[in-house]
Amino acid sequence: RSEIASLKWGSVDLPAGDGEKGNLSVVSALHRIEGHGLVEAEPKTEGSRRSIRLSPKTVDLLRAVRGTQLLQRDEYGPLWQDTGFVFTHPNGTPLIPDQITKDFASIVKRFDLPHLTFHGLRHAYATLALKKNIHPKIVSEALGHSSVTITLDTYSHVLPNMQDGLAIAVENILKRS
Repeated sequence: RSEIASLKWGSVDLPAGDGEKGNLSVVSALHRIEGHGLVEAEPKTEGSRRSIRLSPKTVDLLRAVRGTQLLQRDEYGPLWQDTGFVFTHPNGTPLIPDQITKDFASIVKRFDLPHLTFHGLRHAYATLALKKNIHPKIVSEALGHSSVTITLDTYSHVLPNMQDGLAIAVENILKRS
């Protein structure tokens, strides 16, 4: 949530053409510090600074966010604050990470969705990627883990099914030999 709150348009590459993939760079985190307000800081680790590939649908969603933000800028006129953040309040001020968590919980409750926390989306992303046989190193890099060991230790519950796939793949290779 702190990385999402700190994401700025200058760190997002949205290609001009439709159906193309984009990139975003995670280069900071936004924290609320008592007595100091919102403070941009370096990510937790060097591995947390990373580039993330965006699917064409994500690129389209970010374009829509940008379009909405431009309309809000026009609507607010001189009250608009051009902070450069991707995700803002309608007046351009950045979102507060704690509020992102609360708002997400409210959405889950309002739509009677199964219990899921905002941070749980991160775990769901990693679990689904690993279950689809995305290499753990790639998942680790996308999550910003300092090493693939952290990813493997955290998501080892996903690995038994991957072990089955390995056993069958080796068996098929040996059959051909």
